[in-house]
Amino acid sequence: MGMISDFLTARRLRKGPTLLLPYAPDPATLLETVRLHDPQAGPYGRGFKIGENVELRGPIELSPELAARAGLPAGWAAAFFARNIDSEAGGDFARPSLLVRGLAERLGGREHPECQEPPEDLAEVTGGRLIAVDEVIGLLADDVPGLAVTTVTDAGTTLLTSAESPIEVFVTEWDADDVTYELSADGGYGTDVPAAARRAALAIAERTGGVARDHNGFLVTG
Repeated sequence: MGMISDFLTARRLRKGPTLLLPYAPDPATLLETVRLHDPQAGPYGRGFKIGENVELRGPIELSPELAARAGLPAGWAAAFFARNIDSEAGGDFARPSLLVRGLAERLGGREHPECQEPPEDLAEVTGGRLIAVDEVIGLLADDVPGLAVTTVTDAGTTLLTSAESPIEVFVTEWDADDVTYELSADGGYGTDVPAAARRAALAIAERTGGVARDHNGFLVTG
């Protein structure tokens, strides 16, 4: 029975998305971090349940033998895997990967298999009020210098771009009480760009009363 269990665990870890950590995290700290992605997340079986259909299971102690069997890089102490509980239930099938990626960034870990392409969508602010474009430009002058209006569409979207930064800002006014601020960038940008986008999103959220989330759906808290 143990051999079968080890085989199934190794196969699940190999398939991913798997969170690799150099330590076994404190359960309370882990849950607090998971709740940045889903405030309603809670204990579920041998891990946590996120949303209606995602399970994060672990921690799983990574012996050298298990890591090798699962095709994982050496040197990691603990692992978690995320999955859709019911593969036929529908919903957001990207969420397990987003969850693992965000936890790896916050807990000093690594996602397996690693995502090779940097995200284009970096951060988003929802639930805030509309502010003037000039106010957005001034507010983001430190993190996204040189912003200027490039396009205004009939659908209510204003695009701001900069010759000094790869970050683009989309301001979409769906109606008087529904405004979205999206920050994105084309591929090939430097490692400092996502952090700059998060700071910019947080500044917008604080000014407009909205909620800022990063590209993995985690709350941006500063």
